[in-house]
Amino acid sequence: MTQPEDLLTIETSDHGLRAVGEIDAHTAPTLAAAIDAAAPNPRLDLSGVEFVDSSGLRVLIDAHQRMQEAGGKLTITTPSPAVRRLFEISGVDDYLAVDG
Repeated sequence: MTQPEDLLTIETSDHGLRAVGEIDAHTAPTLAAAIDAAAPNPRLDLSGVEFVDSSGLRVLIDAHQRMQEAGGKLTITTPSPAVRRLFEISGVDDYLAVDG
């Protein structure tokens, strides 16, 4: 059986966080924890994310709101075409801070 950590890898660098894989109900808590650990101004590179379901989208929206309430900002950088399309379809492309 595939474990959640096999579906999503989160790398940390001087430039922020980089997620690679899938963000779904199983991996979303791991992403939420990584974003919170990088507060108050996390940068999240989603260029390596192939799939995001509704629970993953919820994590991004909730993190965005938490950072704003704390006086910070979640910036999503270089979303993959699949992620960018999800943002457009769901109507959050103007709500979330997306760079690139």
